[in-house]
Amino acid sequence: MLSLSVTASNNVDLEATMKNMGLALKQAREAATPYAAKPYVVQLTELTAQAKTARFPDDKAQTYLEGLNKVQLTLQSALLAADAGNNEKLQLALAEVEQLRRYYHKQRKVSFWQLLFGK
Repeated sequence: MLSLSVTASNNVDLEATMKNMGLALKQAREAATPYAAKPYVVQLTELTAQAKTARFPDDKAQTYLEGLNKVQLTLQSALLAADAGNNEKLQLALAEVEQLRRYYHKQRKVSFWQLLFGK
């Protein structure tokens, strides 16, 4: 069974998953009500869990998993706010997810000097 989960984790298309996460976040932020946003928040939560199973470069794995864990915690707050019908708290949580997304996307960029000289 363990070998199946390892094999499954190697097959995650992280780029596609991240694009779907971005779309779900956008749809949640643009939803008219917290109730309408909830399915997108649930989808985003599932996609985040899926992204955590992907293979990351060894030098970045800890950073990426840290970011995905922070996103998951923030999404829990977003779900609670959606369930309570609290649009203000929901939007604050979703804005935090957006900030985390931007921050951790910057972490994956490789500098010109890293390309020339490696790590």
